[in-house]
Amino acid sequence: MVNTKVTSLVSIITFVFIFFFFFIELSESQKLAPALYIFGDSNVDVGNNNKLDISAKTNYLPYGMDFPGATPGRPTNGYNIADFFAEALGLSLPPPFNSINISSYTNTEGLNYASSMSGILDDTGTAMFPGITTLRGQIEMFKKTVREQLRKVLKKKNGEEVKRHLSKSIVLVVSGVNDFALNLLRNERMDRRSIDHDAFSQDLVQKYAHLLMRMYNLGARKFVVFDVEALGCLPFVVDMAFPAKPRCVDELNSLVFNFNQMLYKKISQLGNTTMSEATFVVAKNYHYYLNLAQNPAKFGLKEGFKPCCGVNKYGTCDRLQKTCRDRKDYVFFDGFHLTQQAYKVLATQCFNATSSDAACVPINLQNLAKL
Repeated sequence: MVNTKVTSLVSIITFVFIFFFFFIELSESQKLAPALYIFGDSNVDVGNNNKLDISAKTNYLPYGMDFPGATPGRPTNGYNIADFFAEALGLSLPPPFNSINISSYTNTEGLNYASSMSGILDDTGTAMFPGITTLRGQIEMFKKTVREQLRKVLKKKNGEEVKRHLSKSIVLVVSGVNDFALNLLRNERMDRRSIDHDAFSQDLVQKYAHLLMRMYNLGARKFVVFDVEALGCLPFVVDMAFPAKPRCVDELNSLVFNFNQMLYKKISQLGNTTMSEATFVVAKNYHYYLNLAQNPAKFGLKEGFKPCCGVNKYGTCDRLQKTCRDRKDYVFFDGFHLTQQAYKVLATQCFNATSSDAACVPINLQNLAKL
């Protein structure tokens, strides 16, 4: 009788062990990429600025009001584009780098280095907000991740594991709009002088290429680079230019449109020359912002230019003003950033769309992960 009970107990333990092992293997196989590493500005910031002694942060409600646990830090009401990408890839949401101790952190599914108000140029945003993490500074965080975390956590396998991990991981970069809003246009206004816009854009593209090369030299091989959004369609800009009859400011859109054309050409050159082992996907941020604002009904939304939250004079949410209830109907949450619903539209179109209207080209994120 005792032996029968022991045998039954052993069988149960064995079954549980096999099930647990199988579950782990199944969970691992559901990941489309080993990790997602995120760089950029407020469009993908998930709270890195919360830890900085600066005012450029959204660590208060209504920001994050629809995020699980109502966690502020993202300049939107819930998930941003990076969060949706991580979910689609079967990964946990990459935490802000500033929230973890990199030397003891063991999760290798990615990190978020993005900092609101940052840009491609080292001096973008820093005059107004000293202490923000520039794109160059974010890459230094990435280097620290590779050297102090990945080499330590993945060393048990073999020396090539870090290289393989990085080559299969996705690198997401969303940067550039602040270089125009908080650098070029701000300097023109402050100094009351005209700056050669084409020369500025050319220089910006060259510096961007250099920073992408630094990521490549650290091991990154799969890049999703967002072009600059339609600056002239942001509610804060539109309200200043056309408060009575909202419409996009064509002059500002033309400025970033021209930059984007230069960026596409440069990325193509990089893929064919100095970064020949890399695969680039370009996310058509400009195209989607323009269409979301001008034709929200096409995407199942209703309000294209009006922010969901009550904004202050800086275009960010005023915590004392009312926030719209029907947040799924709005394109913009505040004067600059999309709602969770609008980010979801863009993420879906980037992840699996294959039509000529797809948000990501020349391949979608799902196919990039399979390479």
